[in-house]
Amino acid sequence: MRILKKLLIVLVLIVAAVFVAGLSMPKTHKASSRVQLTASRDSVWAVLRNFGEYPKWHPDFKSSVRGERREGREVWVQDVNGMTMSIMVLEIQPPSFLVTEVVTDEKSQWGGIWTHELVANGTGTEVTITEEGWVKSPFFRVMMKLMGTHSTMDGVLRNLGAKFGEQVTPEHLKAGDGE
Repeated sequence: MRILKKLLIVLVLIVAAVFVAGLSMPKTHKASSRVQLTASRDSVWAVLRNFGEYPKWHPDFKSSVRGERREGREVWVQDVNGMTMSIMVLEIQPPSFLVTEVVTDEKSQWGGIWTHELVANGTGTEVTITEEGWVKSPFFRVMMKLMGTHSTMDGVLRNLGAKFGEQVTPEHLKAGDGE
């Protein structure tokens, strides 16, 4: 019984420490990841813009179907690793600029905006994704920090590279670096 009591106290202390650590982290964040692909900007644009095809090239996407328009804007409902979310297309400037936002409500624990920038250069296309996000729960802030702020963007960029037969390593940008 004493051992169980001590284990319970240790568990409570760990949970409290994680909560306090999360409280000390900012609710909002901005992060950018970039890769260089040899594919043309038009080819990369066609893949990124076709949300319905994401499950064919990104294994975390189980489905991606057009949803009901919201505020007059295009919406896609996606199942990503067993979690359903909707994204709304905010801005499109083919073939170089795409902005999407996770559709949220007052119950949402996280959300944000992704800006995709495609720059044609002499060796193909530079693709940069910038996330301006927020995380409500202190526990989820700690989880995001442990998983890495760039992890979701990096996964998209690595799988995008693989779609074109390339193995890429995303570069993490500091504020002001190509943003």
